[in-house]
Amino acid sequence: ALQAEFAKPRPELAQAQAAWEKQALIALSEQGAWQALTPASAKTLKRNVTLKTNGTIVHATLDAKRAERKESDGTDTYVITATVPAGVNGFRLDALKEKSAGIGLAGNQNFVLNEIVVTTAENKPLKLGHASATFEQGGFSAAGAIDGNLTERDNGWAVMGGQATNQSLYLELAEPTAAEAVLTFTLTSVWGENHCLAHVRLNATSAPRPIRAPGAAQPLKEVADLLALPADKRSKEQNDKLHATFKQSAPQLNDLRTRLAAAEKAKADFISAALKCLVSISDKNKRTVRILPRGNWMIETGEVVKPALPGYLARPPADGEELTRLDLAQWLVSRDNPLTARTVMNRLWKQFFGIGQSKVLDDLGAQGEVPANPALLDWLACEFMDSGWDFKHMVRAIVTSKAYRQVSIATPTLNAADPYNRLSARQSAYRLDAELVRDNALAISGLLVPTIGGPSAKPYQPEGYWENLNFPQRTYPADTGDGQYRRGVYTWWQRSFAHPSMLAFDAPTREECAADRTRSNIPQQALVLLNDPSYVEAARVFAARILTDGTGTPEQRIAWAWRRTLQRDPRADEAKTVATVFNERLAAYQADKGAADALLKVGLTPIPDKLDRSELAAWTHVARILLNLHETITRE
Repeated sequence: ALQAEFAKPRPELAQAQAAWEKQALIALSEQGAWQALTPASAKTLKRNVTLKTNGTIVHATLDAKRAERKESDGTDTYVITATVPAGVNGFRLDALKEKSAGIGLAGNQNFVLNEIVVTTAENKPLKLGHASATFEQGGFSAAGAIDGNLTERDNGWAVMGGQATNQSLYLELAEPTAAEAVLTFTLTSVWGENHCLAHVRLNATSAPRPIRAPGAAQPLKEVADLLALPADKRSKEQNDKLHATFKQSAPQLNDLRTRLAAAEKAKADFISAALKCLVSISDKNKRTVRILPRGNWMIETGEVVKPALPGYLARPPADGEELTRLDLAQWLVSRDNPLTARTVMNRLWKQFFGIGQSKVLDDLGAQGEVPANPALLDWLACEFMDSGWDFKHMVRAIVTSKAYRQVSIATPTLNAADPYNRLSARQSAYRLDAELVRDNALAISGLLVPTIGGPSAKPYQPEGYWENLNFPQRTYPADTGDGQYRRGVYTWWQRSFAHPSMLAFDAPTREECAADRTRSNIPQQALVLLNDPSYVEAARVFAARILTDGTGTPEQRIAWAWRRTLQRDPRADEAKTVATVFNERLAAYQADKGAADALLKVGLTPIPDKLDRSELAAWTHVARILLNLHETITRE
């Protein structure tokens, strides 16, 4: 709405535009008295932006890498050196629009020049007696750019409302330059949020003082020639172009331009903060694909190949139109192609029974394994399609079935008849997947955050694990809030550097597709469960729960912890072994308080003040034992 309001013609401003055209012509005629300075060098002090010189213009661009890593605070200082002739009475700093959206690098195309200082090669400052500008934002006057005040970010020259066209800052020297000299121009912007100049040109003049800004902004290059034409000789298009340029600096539209710039910035901020994803769009200019004679890609005489399905498979009816990806998608889920539903159900069965009806998950075809129960897999596939490809329906059907609700204890008879349990005469016992091992420990301790969705989480990771990950080098800042305790499925997964805790439990590196995972049983897994900070912290928090939620004697608390972890009571020998460990550790920590503190400092979760630290450390060892049991990480 603001754009439409600003774009409409403004006949009521005809008189003001005529005055602007006269002032712009005067400004053009006076440009001959100004000499553009050629920068000898241009640099920044903070390197939040990159400066490049092109003739007389210094171009600034944001350092995208620093901004992405959030190392930039949005402030910077430009240092530009140039040779200035003798007898100069003033300087003009041009803020140019060039090809950018505005004359500043901020989201609203504005800038704030908090201070400009001109010094000699001997680092002696030249006194600036007066400053004026072609346009001044309310509260940000040109005089504020030469008053030496860098402590207030709202003190300086800005042009909100006039940032869509060229603007200039005119600086009058208290005394003319005595001789040709190399001067340094220091332009400081401390406002933040990238409120820095986008394109800068420095000019000098020997015209007599006073050096003052004209009442109009510098005309853009593309309208300079139009201003020289008499009004009655201009075409409608030329008049419209001049009118549009005038509106960019007309004082009467300051409020509307300011509101429009604020709205555009709000829109840009919203879009930049929104989550983004790749979207595939069909190209209307389709590439011609040919059969290559003898594989020579330079010969374009081969037969043109059109999109089609494999000839030996069922295909949709031909209707004369070229097949698209939608046709492929519809064929994949067609009733004439049961392979998709069979494959999905085979993998779902594996999720609940530890092994698929066909154990070769990534090759359910002629070269794979024949399903152990073909009729069951066919029924699952048909039910899946008949339900409208409803995953929840199929999960509910499986977990409420008699086959799923069986115990995993094998009898000698079953072991003899079906040693690998391919016919599901009992449940299967297998170790949890890598992500679920940590989830289980967090759930037992009470630390698990069940929030669904959102950005990736970064649990604890060994220092330097990513040191060989280059192009670019990366750091790993572990989460300090709820992200530390989110489910493993949300863990940040660097393709070739998967989280080491997950690698120990056979998680793939994702450098290639892995339809199935191997399951190993190696000593490193026990070491991870004992020493990984995530598991040590989970054990410490679980120990605090044993002391607060479990009551009675140590034996009763051991029984409570056992039920919480394994959903059963401990056997007498198990309870006796753990009680012995507890008593030994309690005595050791009571004799060495420092050792208890060293153990309890692992993890971010605060330690309850009311608990005895030696006793908490001893129970932490009990909790570590429970979290390290084979039974704890095995799904039965």
